[in-house]
Amino acid sequence: MERRSSRFWEIDCLRGFAVILMLAYHFLYDLDFFGLADIELRSGTFLYIGRGAAFLFILISGAALSISRSRTLDNERSGKPAGNFSKYLKRGLRLFSMGLVITGITWIFFPGQYVLFGILHFFGVSAVFAYPFLKFGKENLLFGLLFGIIGFYLKDRTFGFSALLWLGFRPEGFTTLDYFPLFPWFGVLLTGIFLGNSLYKGGNRQFKIPEADNFLLEKPFSMVGKHSLFIYFIHQPLFLGLLLLSGLLDPGTL
Repeated sequence: MERRSSRFWEIDCLRGFAVILMLAYHFLYDLDFFGLADIELRSGTFLYIGRGAAFLFILISGAALSISRSRTLDNERSGKPAGNFSKYLKRGLRLFSMGLVITGITWIFFPGQYVLFGILHFFGVSAVFAYPFLKFGKENLLFGLLFGIIGFYLKDRTFGFSALLWLGFRPEGFTTLDYFPLFPWFGVLLTGIFLGNSLYKGGNRQFKIPEADNFLLEKPFSMVGKHSLFIYFIHQPLFLGLLLLSGLLDPGTL
């Protein structure tokens, strides 16, 4: 067991890798969406890249939640202020509020496909819903599998109501630019919590790993990983601005 550090470089690095994959996928998505290129993103390699980036990002977020919880418990034992549930509630509200900003922006510019429950909405709700699961170990694998199975069942089905859209009950005729319902994605988060509780038990790394300096791209990947939320929030406006400034995109198409 290695002594606990403030951050684990491998987690930041993997998160940064996931963000870079996401940025590449979204840039290609924009090119295809605005008719600047003909790219097949709904099947094949590019689809797997996009889904893989989301899977990895959510998995790592689950592990990070478990590490945060372990350190909270450690603070409680040492008599330091811990925050407990209120910390997760505040984080959830902040992330969900950022999701609502995305909803508002996409409703203005893309009213036919605006984002109702995208990945920021998902993270906001999950930060709260994950709290009672943080104490579990292998049970989270079973819970995660259950969410995955239900999500797979719901994937190609539609329903005559929209109140449970956030769970994965897709309404008839529903189209959106970004959709991450709890079924199946909360199952991925729970799997990440299991990995965090297993590989970083007590907030300490339970395995040996080479020093970060031994990896060529560790610093840029980790830097991206540390600022992943900020990067995610601003990347689409930056992409659109780049396309507009380059003259590839006509402002009238927005």
